[in-house]
Amino acid sequence: MIRNKASRFVYAGLFLILFPSSAFSKIEFCGDLTLVSKYIWRGFDTISDDRPAIQPSCTLNFGKSGFWLNLWSAIALADTNFVEADVIAGYSRDLFDRLTLSAGGGYYTFPSLTGWPDRSSTTPEIYTGITVCFVPFSPTWTIYYDFNLGDGIYSTFSLNQLFQIKNQTLNPSITVGYTNQYHKIGVEQGWSDINFGVSADFALKNITISPSVNYVIVPNQTINDENEFWVGLKVCWATKETD
Repeated sequence: MIRNKASRFVYAGLFLILFPSSAFSKIEFCGDLTLVSKYIWRGFDTISDDRPAIQPSCTLNFGKSGFWLNLWSAIALADTNFVEADVIAGYSRDLFDRLTLSAGGGYYTFPSLTGWPDRSSTTPEIYTGITVCFVPFSPTWTIYYDFNLGDGIYSTFSLNQLFQIKNQTLNPSITVGYTNQYHKIGVEQGWSDINFGVSADFALKNITISPSVNYVIVPNQTINDENEFWVGLKVCWATKETD
């Protein structure tokens, strides 16, 4: 019953976004393409043997409504047929320039797995979060609930701060994760991952190029028996149009 409600939540969110009302006065399209040396997710080395991946993404932001819709994918580049394709819908709202509230849901699929799109290769997840905007490093707390494959809660606490250096933006960040997900496959509850990252933005007309360096400490060896270092390179572009 809970899983059915979660699916309806995701579909309802997608319906509201795909068929916007007159309040959605402007639509912004953002696309990006990221190359990563490893696909590390919540501490997991998602693609075996440290394989690189390419991650295309596109997002529709529906004006001042706060709603957005994202299509995201990960495709392994070497010696594996791993493919992930996700649909995520979300909403965020600023309160008096002091807090940002967010909520949404996603449907994650793995077309390269046998039986796709059955219950062993797809999963819905919802999330809610809050960001404190009026203090340094903008602390953010987010809680995710996976209704199928993860079957539990994953929570993060993160800090990040933008620094402007001449015409470039530098963004160091730290994110700490706690999980009780994936207990069905032997993952133990506890601190799952501590992520350190630094990215820089270089703007070239309508394109932004963002290299990043990342390191994750994995206290939970049922998730990963080693800490991971990886690098990424993201290329973003955006266009605006009016309904």
